[in-house]
Amino acid sequence: MSRQVRISHPELLVFSAWSAPGQTTESAGRVLSWVSEPLEIPTLVACMASFDDQRCFNSIQIDRNKDHPEAFPGTFRFEISQDGRIWEPILQESNYDAGPGAAVWHFPLLRARFLKFLFLADHVISRGTYSAAFGEFRTMISGIVDIEVTSELDRLWVRENLIDQRPEYGWSSSLRTKREEESIVLDLGSINRVSEIRVLTKNDPETFFPEVFHFSYSEDNIAWHHLIEENGFLSEPATWYSWRFIPTNMRFFKVTIDEGARTREGKYISQIIEMEFYASPDLLDEPGRSSAPAVTHASVLRSGIVRLAMDGESREGVVVQGSDRRLREATTETPGIVELASDGEERTGVVVQGHDRRLRLASEDLPGIVRLARDGEERAGHAVQGSDSRLRYSTEQTAGLVELASDGESRAGVAVQGSDRRLKNATVEMPGIVRLAANGSVEPNLCVQGDDHRLRLATSEYQGIVRFARHAEEAAETAVQGSDPRLRPATTETSGIVELARDGEDRAGVVVQGNDRRLAPASETRAGIVELAAHGSVLPERAVQGDDPRLSDPRIPLPHEHDYAPKEHDFSSHTGYLKLSGELGEPYRALVDPPIGHAPIAGINSGGGAGIVARGARDGLAASGGAAGVVGYSPGRGSGVVGAGKEGPGGRFFSERSFGLVAGGSDGERGLKGSELAFRAIGNSLFQGPVRLTEQSEGSGVIALYFPVESRDVLSPGDLMAVAGKGDRLHKSRDYASPAAVGVVVREAGLVLNDPQSSEDAALSEKPEGQELVAVAGVVQVQAVAEKKPIQAGDLLVASIRTGCVEKLDEARYRPGSIVARSLGELKSGTGLIRAQLLTG
Repeated sequence: MSRQVRISHPELLVFSAWSAPGQTTESAGRVLSWVSEPLEIPTLVACMASFDDQRCFNSIQIDRNKDHPEAFPGTFRFEISQDGRIWEPILQESNYDAGPGAAVWHFPLLRARFLKFLFLADHVISRGTYSAAFGEFRTMISGIVDIEVTSELDRLWVRENLIDQRPEYGWSSSLRTKREEESIVLDLGSINRVSEIRVLTKNDPETFFPEVFHFSYSEDNIAWHHLIEENGFLSEPATWYSWRFIPTNMRFFKVTIDEGARTREGKYISQIIEMEFYASPDLLDEPGRSSAPAVTHASVLRSGIVRLAMDGESREGVVVQGSDRRLREATTETPGIVELASDGEERTGVVVQGHDRRLRLASEDLPGIVRLARDGEERAGHAVQGSDSRLRYSTEQTAGLVELASDGESRAGVAVQGSDRRLKNATVEMPGIVRLAANGSVEPNLCVQGDDHRLRLATSEYQGIVRFARHAEEAAETAVQGSDPRLRPATTETSGIVELARDGEDRAGVVVQGNDRRLAPASETRAGIVELAAHGSVLPERAVQGDDPRLSDPRIPLPHEHDYAPKEHDFSSHTGYLKLSGELGEPYRALVDPPIGHAPIAGINSGGGAGIVARGARDGLAASGGAAGVVGYSPGRGSGVVGAGKEGPGGRFFSERSFGLVAGGSDGERGLKGSELAFRAIGNSLFQGPVRLTEQSEGSGVIALYFPVESRDVLSPGDLMAVAGKGDRLHKSRDYASPAAVGVVVREAGLVLNDPQSSEDAALSEKPEGQELVAVAGVVQVQAVAEKKPIQAGDLLVASIRTGCVEKLDEARYRPGSIVARSLGELKSGTGLIRAQLLTG
């Protein structure tokens, strides 16, 4: 057997000797560049390299010479030899153009000790002078040139790691919630005789190596052939696994993973650290060998040309033997290739026999494969016979599949015939499907023809669908054209749609421009739309200003019949009562100070006291209004209304027909909009009567508490939580039917029993650091998994082995205290959120 060579990883071979005319630059067995001497005529040049022993390679790469890139040979041949005396051509090129990059040739794996590069030096340097040149000359194992995968986990576990010879990282598929096929396709660059494949597993107790997979190969990436299959494969950490087979020609190799490893959370993943391919050159390259060895006999244990299947084995890629029990003659009692059905048997997976009664000729009385219907019979499950009267030709007198309409007949349920006069070509005189209108006709129910003069292009002389107006024409029922001078931009010299006025011009029919001086702000020295009068001025055509002192006290002094009170006197010196009336109501909206003109009485106190004080033996202040009896505002952080009492309550509210107290919401009439906070009670609260929570959000029917949670868990609404550690925190449930399950993570709840937020500012903030809101009772959306059994409404649910999920209770595995919820929805397969009622016990 020839020695195998690893061809999956690139490898550069160094020369032990190099022989060539001209100037060669070498370094440690590598040819870095070569340039010929100037030649008088195009000359055949041979450059020969040798190795210290026979070497295997499948790729040659040559760079252009940096100083003479145009001198790369265009006609050449590569030859190999085992002894330096007899040469075998392997590659030949004519009129070759290497392009800007390196010239690369991939070919099947070869073994040789000598390599010759024979070429024609015919590049013209100058008239009568020729040369040739090339850069680095490399002979190597090409390695895998391309890798394609269906998915990658992240930037650390990528396809390139499969051939980087590092044991820390390799390739990993994406983490999937359900079983999906993954594949790796590798391109060896050329067809090679591969005989062994090696794969390295991860150095970790959980190797995540695929469990069900198969290998296939192809020479052209079109036709693929099955090679090896593994089912239920068990793997150890940091272990190389090898598969050997008869040397097989292949260029493309595919690993198809039907089922990856499962994580503790029940997800699927596949990881491979390294892959190696081993091949051998053609057997005729072996010294002293003239033919290939005989193919070994196949058995059920070891492959020959094929691998034999054991009796009854149905695995892919094995050949059924002639003694296999599946090839015996089939009967109704014992199956062979098939199992025969008894007469009339309808069981799945059995073959109907030729004498089965269901295959006899069918009639109207006895069924065969079908049962025939009688003439005109419309019963379900019966086949219409060819002689049925419904299949005869239709006429106007007798119906067949349809009934034909007479010429012009419009009765329902009859088919129009092709000779019907309504289907003939329509004219102005005779209708068809439609009736055509004469040129210019406006009669109803007629179709306008394409040559009607009303459809021609309109002009200012001839009417089409419309008639265009001449420039500046104002005739009725004419359309203004886009070039009409009335549509041009207006100026002070030429009018458009309007005519613009000059600055200060007051002529009729012209439009004042925005920069007119009359629109400038007015002052006492400069006129705008008006000219302002100075304070106290009585000049005509001047406007009095708002701060003129004449506008501050317009009262006319009148005589009094009583003594004047001193200018400063005690307010308590007044007797009687005060009654003010008026029709005021200066409007205001939102949280602003009410204007003085809003009510007949206005109390303004610039000190620290109140604006108005009322005190009475029974009620201090009584107010009545159509919209509200009392309205209180606080533009700062104070309260709109404050009520306090020594012995009695601070406030009492009643309503004859509605709620005694409404907190929160908005008042559109006054422009008031409340925050999300509606009611806050500090201290003990007593409710005498039922308390109802209306369904305003998804958490309205939920009772929940805040719990500390493990920081490493990534949580989302619907995750099932369980007690962790010593009970001081919660984490996602991980065990089947765990009695430690507490509740389900929710965004919000109708009733929170231990909200840690205590201040008004914190009430609208985010949830506490390191805590989650967990529902312990009510109806919630919970993450569920239905991989084993579908979930129906009413099913009891327990914690699943899938992290943070519930699944249907298996009654055989029931444990007291393990029931989490009752399903209020359905989940046929996979994972998803379902509606459920939380239970205990």
